Amino acid sequence: MQRFTAGDLSGAVADLGVLVPLSAALVVVNGLEPGPVLLMAGVTALAAGLVFRVPFPVQPLKALTAIAVAQTVEPGVIRAAGIEIGACLAVLAGTGAAAHLARAFTKPVIRSLQLGVGALLVVSAVKLANDPPVVFTNAPPRSLGLALAAATLLVVAFAGWRRWYGTAALILFGGLLVAWVSATPALGSVVVELPDLSAPRGADFASALLLLVVPQLPLTFGNAVVGVSDLAHESFGPGARRVNPSRVALSAGVANVASGFAGGMPMCHGSSGLSAHVRLGAKTPWMNVLLGGTLLVLGLVFSHQVLALFGLLPVWALAGFLAYAGLRHALLVLDLRGRVLVMAVLAAGAGILFSNLAVTTGVALVAEHAGRLTRLRRRRAATVLNE
Repeated sequence: MQRFTAGDLSGAVADLGVLVPLSAALVVVNGLEPGPVLLMAGVTALAAGLVFRVPFPVQPLKALTAIAVAQTVEPGVIRAAGIEIGACLAVLAGTGAAAHLARAFTKPVIRSLQLGVGALLVVSAVKLANDPPVVFTNAPPRSLGLALAAATLLVVAFAGWRRWYGTAALILFGGLLVAWVSATPALGSVVVELPDLSAPRGADFASALLLLVVPQLPLTFGNAVVGVSDLAHESFGPGARRVNPSRVALSAGVANVASGFAGGMPMCHGSSGLSAHVRLGAKTPWMNVLLGGTLLVLGLVFSHQVLALFGLLPVWALAGFLAYAGLRHALLVLDLRGRVLVMAVLAAGAGILFSNLAVTTGVALVAEHAGRLTRLRRRRAATVLNE
């Protein structure tokens, strides 16, 4: 394995603005157990680093989590959705269909999804600083939180430009230390707990399919299978030779099936997470070792203290990291030109308007391939006439 760098530490904390609020919401609102949630996320992060040999992201499924939290979906239905999504991805990988389907997700389609995801991450960052979830018990007043988040964004952007990759980690751990000293939390006893393996009920699978799986699966394949594969090769070149849509789909598929039976949350390898890790300095799979190892220990040993520990994190710093990652992810669209750039912006705008990036996926695929199909029909018609 490559040598550890300071950027790997900074990159490891870069995506906590997505991981912490979403996983905490699934625990607090939906009743998932924090131990299995973090344990399975940690195992998945460790496995992804070892398999792909580059910094590789692990995130909660964002669209699924938003629906589940908004409708207070029961834990069994969420677990069933993860198993169903995982099974679909594993089948796509195992049959070779993932590689063929990936060809439909051309660069403009991928960029439209990345623009949409990036813009929604920036919006989420503002909401995170403006109205922090209840888990963040030490959050500052609203105006101060927004100001600190904006300052964090500027500092991290400057640090990224100058390649001072330890800055993000210093900000996070500095804020954590201040919160710890001021709050002096009582964490209670430490107990090692393994998750109980069980299957959701049959009715949970039926409920999960239409409510959670159908809205999430197209976005997952486009952004967290094809999109992350494309971005990994752009970021690491030959170093990402182990990354391709079939392997990424298989990785996410196996992880979600295992997580569903162990009581964890549905997860993906979101390309916005890769942007966050890389833009804050991650260069080697040591990033996955740091992040995955920390999550694994928290889930295995400190499951009863997880929410209290999350509450100590400086929410304004997480919001600043999230905004920076979202902006950098959205700006990937600027390598397009002309008609395809307009198409990508319009497709992303449609998804943002409806708060559903499955709309972006559909609009982008139709816009990208409708013209080609029309030209193909015309050629065939002309060939028939000539005969």
